[in-house]
Amino acid sequence: MKVWLDALTPKQGRLAACLHRSLRRAGHETLVTCREHECTASVVRLYGVEPVVVGRYGGETKLGKLLADAERVRELAELVSARGVRALVSYPNPSAARVAFGLGIPYVALNDTPHADAANRLSLPLCAFLVASEALEGRFDRYLAPGARVLYYRGVDEVLWVRGFEPTGSSLRELGLERKEYVVVRPEEYKAAYYSWEGWGWLELCEELRRRGLRVVVLPRYEEQRAAAEKAGFAVPRGCVDGLDLAYHALAVVTGGGTMAREAALLGTPSYYTFPLELEVSAYVERLGFPLKRWSGSAGELAEEIASLERSEVEEWAEKARERLAGLEAPDAKVLEALRALGG
Repeated sequence: MKVWLDALTPKQGRLAACLHRSLRRAGHETLVTCREHECTASVVRLYGVEPVVVGRYGGETKLGKLLADAERVRELAELVSARGVRALVSYPNPSAARVAFGLGIPYVALNDTPHADAANRLSLPLCAFLVASEALEGRFDRYLAPGARVLYYRGVDEVLWVRGFEPTGSSLRELGLERKEYVVVRPEEYKAAYYSWEGWGWLELCEELRRRGLRVVVLPRYEEQRAAAEKAGFAVPRGCVDGLDLAYHALAVVTGGGTMAREAALLGTPSYYTFPLELEVSAYVERLGFPLKRWSGSAGELAEEIASLERSEVEEWAEKARERLAGLEAPDAKVLEALRALGG
């Protein structure tokens, strides 16, 4: 079966690249596409996969998102219709889901974001299968059409790429960093359709960490965040770096979202997320014994907790994480199960 994998964000790019490998091992052909947005294409290329870049991110406004999506539907329809694709696998993705539906291609969705209501409403009613963590059982039922099947697995998406990760230290050399002597800070994705809250003060946290003698590496999502971090004198990678490598060697990771915190925690790095809602998959990772915590206190209190971390304790977390990670499932087996049910 020729399977189309589409990615909108860097996290989805990593997922698509890893699924590409799993599907190819199982005998499937793949077409990997992504849009022009942040480091999405670069993340796919980390795995030796060259994506077809189709369309762009529409920006902060509703009109911009709508027009970019409309343009992408047309471009994807022309590309996919010429490639003999028989199934789509992607996160909730209005443009790809619409193209698959219009061309009569079954859609296998993956999802860990029940709070992304707009994308879910526009995409999930069109899927034949949904693959999701057991932590989210029942959370997507209201979006699904009659007859759609849900396949749950014991784990989270990030297990797919964390389990086989081999650190290189290349990110440390580029930025002049020492192991366990810096903190990675990732601002919030405030331009996303689902994000309706005020920012969480990531720049204040960076200042508090610096006062306590820690170096700070900022991984911005948008140019405004990059400019603010550089003006304040914090380390910002010049281009796209491997966030997993940075997280593995860090003393701690703090993010306004959820993905990087889960990645880091699965690697054994103490991680904190400041998203305004408790994320079920992140709470699930914490319950499984990984060092992950939702933070709602002040920037100063968080900086103090991180500064007080014992390096030996952090190293022990890494050992425990490897053991616990081995007992978890990744979503690729359920994706393959769905494709077999579709005749692949």
